[in-house]
Amino acid sequence: MATTNRPDRVIVNSHDDQIIGTSANNGFYNRIVNNLQTPMLNVKGIQLNRANFINSSLPLNDANGQLIFCYARTESSGATISLADIQIVRLHPSWFVPAESFTAFVKNKYYNYVSDLVTDLNLAASAGGDDVTYNARWVSGDVTFAYNQATRRITFTGNTASKWYSPVASDFPGLNTYISALTMNALGGVKSQPFARPTPYSVTPTMNSRLGFALSYGNRGIFWNANSLVGCASSTGVPQANTVGTEGDSWPILLGIQNVNVYLNVVNGSGIDSQNKKALLASIPIEAPPLGVNSYTASSLQYPALSVSNEIYNLELTLLDEEGNAYLIPQNYNSFFELSVLY
Repeated sequence: MATTNRPDRVIVNSHDDQIIGTSANNGFYNRIVNNLQTPMLNVKGIQLNRANFINSSLPLNDANGQLIFCYARTESSGATISLADIQIVRLHPSWFVPAESFTAFVKNKYYNYVSDLVTDLNLAASAGGDDVTYNARWVSGDVTFAYNQATRRITFTGNTASKWYSPVASDFPGLNTYISALTMNALGGVKSQPFARPTPYSVTPTMNSRLGFALSYGNRGIFWNANSLVGCASSTGVPQANTVGTEGDSWPILLGIQNVNVYLNVVNGSGIDSQNKKALLASIPIEAPPLGVNSYTASSLQYPALSVSNEIYNLELTLLDEEGNAYLIPQNYNSFFELSVLY
């Protein structure tokens, strides 16, 4: 039998994809195409053998609500926490370009240390760190953040007299209404801040969990008591008066994503992720720091995708993070994938 149409290994390399040069979104890509000069015939299975790409995810992900910290400010310690009580401190995406002479913003960046992030959060929370025209839920100087080197936890403290402060969960009912209203005064006009978690996800993750305020709306902290309030996402569930800090229940994590899911157009129903998206070929753990080279090698050729197209004319890889967002890689970063093909 002829073997010219039956290569055992195939390379998909982003620098060889001519389409990226014209279709990359804002200079970024998450899809790589290899149009085969000769189709592969009688294919029985495909496996991702090796991958090599630069970890382009920052410690806080630009693509969703990880740039947005939400808290509630009420008139008393026993007042019911409602949507109207919620305030927002945010960072702008790393790629943000402001309108001419506009300076009321703090951009996301590569943070080496939690203390560096806390410094920027305090800038974003203070006068000149945002603008109520574009973030209606921002109150200048209303909160202060601190990082305790001994406990390695973050504390946020309210500054306005006679107010009571609570961290709020990402799934606080109606919170997406406020998050989706955030805009940016960008060069060329006002733009929406990216936040959306794509279908079928229903909750926008926020910075709260990345800072260590990890409880969801329905959780009850370990020190929940008679004074606790639904909506106060802390271990006690009790709002704190101004000047009294609330410490995170967990430790901050400066890791934008943990896995990159690789989808292949010819895999069909052989692979499926936890949100029922098909064509999953492999899930690659992120083991390199931001802007480092992330390498992956399959331990052996044991788990090929078997429900594949019998005749393959092109290979199209799509990269998504574990939350379903496009895993965006700058166009000048090369990505390399080696596939093993079974016949």
